[in-house]
Amino acid sequence: MPVAIGIDLGTTYSAVAIVDPGSQQPRIIPNSAGDSITPSVIQYINGSFVFGREALSAFISAAPGCAAAFKRQMGSPEKIYQLGSESYSPQELSALLLRHLKEEAEANLGETITEAVITVPAYFYTPEREATKQAAEAAGLKVKKIIDEPNAAALAYGLGSWRENANILVYDLGGGTFDITLIRMAGDGKLLTVATRGDHLLGGRDWDTRLEELLCHKIEHESGIKVANHPTWLAAVRGITEGVKLRLTAMPNAPTTVTLPQHGKVALTVSRREFEEVTSDLLERTGSLCRQLLREVGITREHIADTLLVGGSTRMPGVSLYLTELLGKKPIAHINPDEAVALGAAIQATKQPEGFHQLTVLVNNDGRKSTDLRGVGLASLADTSAPVQTARRLQGIGSISLRETTAHALGIVAVSPEGTHYHNEIIIPANHPRPVRSARGFTFRTSPRSPNIMEIYLLQGDQENPLDCHFMPEKYIVSGIRHLGAQQGKTFMRVQYSYDANGIIQVAARQEQDATDLPIRREALDQDLSRFGRPIYHEEETTFRELAMVLALDVSGSMQGKPLAAAQEAMCDFVSNLDFTHTQLGVVAVSDRAEVVLPLSRDPDLCYTAIRSIKCGLTGRSNRGNPFATILEMLQGEAGRRCAIVLADGVWRYQDKAIADAKLCHEVDIETAAIGFGSADKNFLAAISSSDANALLVAQEELSQAFGTIAQSLIKNREAESRVGQDSQVEPW
Repeated sequence: MPVAIGIDLGTTYSAVAIVDPGSQQPRIIPNSAGDSITPSVIQYINGSFVFGREALSAFISAAPGCAAAFKRQMGSPEKIYQLGSESYSPQELSALLLRHLKEEAEANLGETITEAVITVPAYFYTPEREATKQAAEAAGLKVKKIIDEPNAAALAYGLGSWRENANILVYDLGGGTFDITLIRMAGDGKLLTVATRGDHLLGGRDWDTRLEELLCHKIEHESGIKVANHPTWLAAVRGITEGVKLRLTAMPNAPTTVTLPQHGKVALTVSRREFEEVTSDLLERTGSLCRQLLREVGITREHIADTLLVGGSTRMPGVSLYLTELLGKKPIAHINPDEAVALGAAIQATKQPEGFHQLTVLVNNDGRKSTDLRGVGLASLADTSAPVQTARRLQGIGSISLRETTAHALGIVAVSPEGTHYHNEIIIPANHPRPVRSARGFTFRTSPRSPNIMEIYLLQGDQENPLDCHFMPEKYIVSGIRHLGAQQGKTFMRVQYSYDANGIIQVAARQEQDATDLPIRREALDQDLSRFGRPIYHEEETTFRELAMVLALDVSGSMQGKPLAAAQEAMCDFVSNLDFTHTQLGVVAVSDRAEVVLPLSRDPDLCYTAIRSIKCGLTGRSNRGNPFATILEMLQGEAGRRCAIVLADGVWRYQDKAIADAKLCHEVDIETAAIGFGSADKNFLAAISSSDANALLVAQEELSQAFGTIAQSLIKNREAESRVGQDSQVEPW
């Protein structure tokens, strides 16, 4: 039977735990040194990797080939750590550490470990979660689940101290990250995560840095030595920082001595008060997130039954004192803050994955959408009629279950309803039970001449401005979309967005009523995303501007037979790709004279009929005329963008007259394009076009492709109408 373990993969220390089959209680698996926690530090020396205490000692002494705190850069693909002659990414280093933890646990248990539950900070985004999962798999572990660290700690605490109807605030200050999570102890051993906030770039290492700076300042004040200018002296200060912090935890003042190379010993005394003063802003950052969380769920500190301390950094006395003042009661310390997360992960490792939860969309009185984020009524969080029960021990791990939530809202970059700017269209709100999925439907423009692809930019965060949110590092490219040829080249698309049980985003897309998913690939995010923060105008604005267009077709004698048929087919194909919601189209025949076959119309069927009705010689068999005076008359006074495409075969007799009439169109901002084939004159085509790019001389069989090229030059077609439908729902796929 495979053995499953829980792993707390920490920034500064990691731990491994398992549930004993006999007692059904979780316990820590000691490492080979007999310690319950292992420093998350790696050193490469003499051709091999060293972990744990030895690596930590090397790191403190500034030895080469060491890496620490790489969890803070988790999710970055960059190989930013140099160990020996090789460079490593945070994910690769995490894989090395996880393999070491796995092998140490196997040696202790005498069994092969195949599966694990891995913990991450609650406020980790999807890239960090994906990287953690991939690191574990690279280490030879099948990941049963990625669980949030505060939730894992609550599992360990709840198993031994269950308090029904209690709101538990989990304050998790680890070595590199901070999370604050509100958890509800409901009936039947159900732990319900209500909401979470956090900062994955705030942790105990920031307190260490401030203490190092304080020590350096004291050394300079005492001896005049500028430690900051010498890496070896800084390493000496770093070597005593952890010991000073531990002594300050036990006593108000911590005398210490630091030995600086070439300068000997410098005696110092650091007070707890000094340390707390230089770190007070860090503590206040955690308190600000606590207050924000309580405001979001609409409760006060009186509704918090217990505050649970998690993470080794919570041992600092200033943390408990600050929280006692902030929340009005002393935090509880029933569990070891260094071990609780791993113990909870071990409990989760015995559980089966839970099913999907439904998303309920409510509408506020002001018309804005809101969501019942918690599955726990807000009123129940503040309900005093259901008293908090006395703490009791649950019967075993089978008596407790956990439901986690989304830490970040999931949205997409979309055009605002007014069409004036980009905004974050939220698909799944923050603090919704996970796993969860939501499908959105919208209309998509297709073309028969070019690949039909759709780009999706995903966001995590609930700010209106996309640039204030966290972009996924890759955009999602949906391909394989078929051109159905109906509804002027439109098709209906459904895109499903989801958070899986691990808090990782998944995307799937389908066309019309298809039963299979379209291919989706992920590509690197654009380097410049600033356009998403600017108003939409210039080329973006053309998406919504009115367009008036005239198609003019040469019907002289040289067009008889296949040339005319090819031209009509190309024109009809072009019409099928126009959006007649914002477009009017007219048709003109020209040879000895110009004649309006169809005035400007929004009816595509009339356009098709008019184009197909044109006969060779309709306006004479020669080519003495030109269409530009007629085009000018048709488009004069029309709002929005105005343009014309002229299809010509052969050489027109009065070219100078045609060029002069075309310039009259250009002077009033009517854009013109010319497509020629047969014996047409390329220089003449360029002269009657509003730009050289709008003049094409092609073979007869290339007419459809030429129309596509001209269309891209004249019209900024919208690739997709990203207006999300009002009927959004969470449903099985």
